[in-house]
Amino acid sequence: MQQLRLYDVITSRMPGLVGLCADNVPAIANYVNSAQRRLIYAKEAREEGWWGTWAEVAFNVSQATPYITLPREIARLEAINVCNTPVFVRNQWYEYLAFGNGRMPKDNVWRNSNGILTNAYTRNNVVTATEMTNSPQFISVYISDAQDAGKRIFISGTDASGNVIYSTDVTTNVKGVFLTFQVPNVMTAMTLTTLDGIQKDQTVGDVRIYQHDPATGDETLLLTMQPSETTASYRRYYLHNLPRTCCAVDELATGCTTGTSTSLIQVTALAKLDLIPVQVQTDCLLIQNLEAIIEECQSIRYSEMDEPTAQQLAAIRHKAAIGMLNGEQGHYQGLTNPATAFYPFGFARLRRQKIGTLL
Repeated sequence: MQQLRLYDVITSRMPGLVGLCADNVPAIANYVNSAQRRLIYAKEAREEGWWGTWAEVAFNVSQATPYITLPREIARLEAINVCNTPVFVRNQWYEYLAFGNGRMPKDNVWRNSNGILTNAYTRNNVVTATEMTNSPQFISVYISDAQDAGKRIFISGTDASGNVIYSTDVTTNVKGVFLTFQVPNVMTAMTLTTLDGIQKDQTVGDVRIYQHDPATGDETLLLTMQPSETTASYRRYYLHNLPRTCCAVDELATGCTTGTSTSLIQVTALAKLDLIPVQVQTDCLLIQNLEAIIEECQSIRYSEMDEPTAQQLAAIRHKAAIGMLNGEQGHYQGLTNPATAFYPFGFARLRRQKIGTLL
């Protein structure tokens, strides 16, 4: 199956149907991005979303730093496997339920059938893929393309004394400091103890943000921002009671060695993908159904008209787009073989009690 690109929409009948010329790429991209958002957030999408809007991903996590920070392409983790065993993914409200287990970490509160104690808990969004260590630290920013020299990045946080950083940009007071990109890098004039915001101009190449140790000069990568990325905000999960190694919980494991708290465990997950707006013809769409995109773009056009029947026509086009996506889901996933699991005894399997014939 060919992946749908902005180019495919431009060369379709869509531009003419919404009154645009095929060479007006920015306007077409705006229509397409709006159509994708409406379809992704539509109530009909349900929890799993449309075909092509999820993917299986893997993360290397250790007990010493049991966190998963999602890249901008992922909205959330729908399901997580630790040591080949599914674990619960809890939202932020779970830890604040009355008479619940409360805020993690704490003593073990749940164990599944394979002896894994892990639960995944949603945490606040963060601005870097890894946390800054041994603060205070300088922040050093590297560009990968010389054409980006002269563009700017905005960094906010607290200084070495724990005070919020303020500065003046021409005549405007801002909560943070601007840095102008240089080849190969530019560094903050002061050290920071916390980093709570990063914004940058659109760039030609990737931009890498490092912490720079004032004592040793060592640098540690905190974040890599893509060219079209202008603000840094990433979803994070905490894995409670992550084992050091899968050997202790995998009943079929052979040749295992005892791990340490820094040993990496590969955690797999089904991820709900997030929308990255398309800008140029080679950008790929998240919604992979061209006919649905065309119908939704027409719905957008009608919804902005000041005509008596415009809203009715917009609803008809939106309904047609949803119908196309439902049909696509059935085409690729099937309609009669849903994923199901039935555990009448929960995790109290008969073989654990050594009774019956299921030993």
